[in-house]
Amino acid sequence: MNRMLLATVVTGLVAASLPSHPQQATTTDQFVGTWKVVTLKEISGAEVSYPLGQQVAGYVTITPYRLWLLIVDTTRKAPATAALTDAEAGEMMKSHVAWTGKYLTANDTRQGITFTAHIDTASSQAITGDDRVFFIRVEDNRLVMKSPGVVVPMTGATSSVEIELVQAD
Repeated sequence: MNRMLLATVVTGLVAASLPSHPQQATTTDQFVGTWKVVTLKEISGAEVSYPLGQQVAGYVTITPYRLWLLIVDTTRKAPATAALTDAEAGEMMKSHVAWTGKYLTANDTRQGITFTAHIDTASSQAITGDDRVFFIRVEDNRLVMKSPGVVVPMTGATSSVEIELVQAD
């Protein structure tokens, strides 16, 4: 009798801990396509910042083997002339990010598919040759790319970058 009661309780607890609806895992073919950038934010502890401003524009195109990314701050002002001063050129470099590279995918985690892009060309030569790792997940017509958290030595806070996108027309 006690064993039967224990088995019933354990079965009930296991059933209650399972999600009420099956969770759909993201597959690699779901993120192939062109995506419009909605937000680009940096999350550090409880603080959220927007490195390119709160009004970003851009696209990410993912083929079966390569990613192209271009994101700009839409509030940036066009230069007065085609010949930029050093200060204007510096400001222009801070107002966008662009890179391309081949990628590999790995296991599906709770955060999404592990997506590692090897940057072969970038608007900033400082990142050319680097690898960028994101967890990618697709939810309906939205794509979320989130970097793994890294500890900021000066603050001890965990920092990550998150890009939210929607399917482009």
